[in-house]
Amino acid sequence: MASIVLKGYRAKDIEFHGHLNPGEKIQLDNKYSYNVRYGKDNVCVAELSCQVFDKNSPEKFKISVIVEGIFSHSGDQTKEQIHVTTYKELFPYARVLASTVTSVAGIPPIILPTVDIENQSIYRIDTENLKP
Repeated sequence: MASIVLKGYRAKDIEFHGHLNPGEKIQLDNKYSYNVRYGKDNVCVAELSCQVFDKNSPEKFKISVIVEGIFSHSGDQTKEQIHVTTYKELFPYARVLASTVTSVAGIPPIILPTVDIENQSIYRIDTENLKP
């Protein structure tokens, strides 16, 4: 039976800039990045970076969260399957961190928009085969 298990996660980096004047309106945009590194013994480390920022002045408003997770897998999944499943497991932790930081900062909580990862292009680069 194919299984992928989250063994642990950590907030690797959190950055928040909220230099807004009272009543100032902003237009939000977001950017995500996700990478999985494969190790020995069917273990992989995934890193999810999520940013929400003001389109016009990202230096005035930005929340950036980088979350890292350690996963074990049974070894009978493709790397693409592992990529999708680990993203789905790790994303809720990044979402909670972003909404918690913004809500305790005294602004309406920013809730990271979900991404349909299964309908995204997944680029695979096997770095173990690259020579310097």
